[in-house]
Amino acid sequence: MGLLTHLHAEEVHLFRAFRHAHPEQAQALMAEHERLREHLTELSIALDLHCLKDHQIRSLGEQIRAHAAHEDALLYPWAARHLDKLVATDIASALAAGRAPAAQRSVQTWQIDAQRSTLGFSLRHALVAEIRGRFRRWGGTLVTDPAQPTGSSVSVWVDLASVDTGDPERDIQACSPQFFDVDVHGEARFVSVRIRLPDDGNPVIEGRLDLHGVAQMTAFEILGRRHTTDADGTERVIYRVRGEVDRRDFELRWHTELDLRAVTLGARVTVEAHVEAVRRSP
Repeated sequence: MGLLTHLHAEEVHLFRAFRHAHPEQAQALMAEHERLREHLTELSIALDLHCLKDHQIRSLGEQIRAHAAHEDALLYPWAARHLDKLVATDIASALAAGRAPAAQRSVQTWQIDAQRSTLGFSLRHALVAEIRGRFRRWGGTLVTDPAQPTGSSVSVWVDLASVDTGDPERDIQACSPQFFDVDVHGEARFVSVRIRLPDDGNPVIEGRLDLHGVAQMTAFEILGRRHTTDADGTERVIYRVRGEVDRRDFELRWHTELDLRAVTLGARVTVEAHVEAVRRSP
């Protein structure tokens, strides 16, 4: 989490000024930041699923070293030349805060409580007006930093074979090679890349959704958040989240466009989640 805070501090305090002088180089460094965030969240998922491998950790270390060398060659020499001493001191303090041990900051890790959370969806259907459903098996991890909300991250997995639309025959069709093809693409994953805090409106989680063998950037709006404590002292955070995806972006089409289902089934899918997550012990 310290790395995420450090990346955010660089973007806020250095990249904005550096972009005016060297837009292409700034864009390249920003792309490296996004890849680092994706890699960190993937490691979080692997750790959550107890399948973290040594080579994944080594790969992250190599990626960090290469990025640091790139910044040492481009960003920091420019900052030393063009930023006055007072500003540079403030920036150094902010970047150092990003390297502080997690125990010295307010970083919190939360595990989604699948028993008390729901992940639902709805889409238009020409014959029955609307299809509503849910996934019965899903989970994930939230990492939050109340002092630096934009440095938080989310990783979620979904077992597509657990789809439930209230119609067993339709569920079988959805799992078949004609649609989800769960024997090949049995799991969907969402890995956040950034948290946006618009001037107007609710916070937005942007990230990569891997579904049906296709990866696309997707955004979900946080409609509400609250914090509670159970009678036994267990801390919980509760979120309401909503987003919309186009199933065609993930090649979720019936195999033949002449199939009546391809005509009657809407393309836009609304996703809504009630997320309850339990705080892990530090």
